[in-house]
Amino acid sequence: MSFGFVSPWWLLLGAGALLPWLRPGQPAVDYSSLAMMPEDRLSVAIDRGLRAITSLALAALAAGIAGPYALEQWEERLGTGAHIVLLMDRSSSMNENFSGRYLGGTAGESKNAVARRLLADFVRRRGDDLFAMVAFSAAPRYVMPLTQDREAVLAAIDSVGDRGHGITNIAPGLAMALDFFNGRPATGARIILLVSDGATRIEEESQDMIRQWFQDSQSRLYWIYLRSTNSAPLDRPPTGASDDASPEYLLHRYFQSLGVPYTAYEATNPRAVEEAIADIGRLANQPLRYLEKVPRKDLSGWCYGCALILLLPLLAAKSLEVHAW
Repeated sequence: MSFGFVSPWWLLLGAGALLPWLRPGQPAVDYSSLAMMPEDRLSVAIDRGLRAITSLALAALAAGIAGPYALEQWEERLGTGAHIVLLMDRSSSMNENFSGRYLGGTAGESKNAVARRLLADFVRRRGDDLFAMVAFSAAPRYVMPLTQDREAVLAAIDSVGDRGHGITNIAPGLAMALDFFNGRPATGARIILLVSDGATRIEEESQDMIRQWFQDSQSRLYWIYLRSTNSAPLDRPPTGASDDASPEYLLHRYFQSLGVPYTAYEATNPRAVEEAIADIGRLANQPLRYLEKVPRKDLSGWCYGCALILLLPLLAAKSLEVHAW
């Protein structure tokens, strides 16, 4: 453990610890003949002990005033769980409710509000998991790195509650989400949890790159598809000649070709979203080894406590001091 001081110049007061050795410890007492005084080794030892205690008390006070602290550090933890990246769609369509109407339709909450509320409950239930978060629309937005700090994760989820805008461009979001696993040891399950209500076509070059990244990182993909009542199911092939006739169907087929575990959940109402998240919460946990940052710890209280303890025998000795024979 490494240490530091808030105001290290106050340590100069520690030089006062030499004062007890530079002056007599007790006031002089008159005696008729010093030659008649017997040698008292016990008294000499007590005197030196009191001087040492006084020096230590002064040094502890100086250290406390200087503001000592233990530096923040990383500690390795071992548990069971997963590394989960929450990939949240922030396109304008997420402002709609499940009936396909903007804020205030018959279904009540917007899809974004439902997703945030249930994801927050999911995070609270997962004990040892590490969470990260990415939001995306036309471009991805870095929200939160992998952490076990539940309050920070909940704040990150709440931060994407602003009104969505733009289109759904999922490829850059997937790339940013997978980058969280780059260079990390493969401990615990690695999960990309995609929450989106639509998709756009991913270019073939990007498809090959993302497929390779999924396989290299050994990640699982779970897609909670927030389907409006007027949207096509994922398993319905496009009826038109254009490849863009059913982008969700094509994206679903692409995800099935990734070569990694993939599950899609079609949610057409808040209850279905809740059931999908609960099912993901029952995932098989794996041994999880991770590093947790321990914040800086103030140690000045320990110094003041030591000084107080050292002052108690000095006060007791002072009360027993003899002023005259």
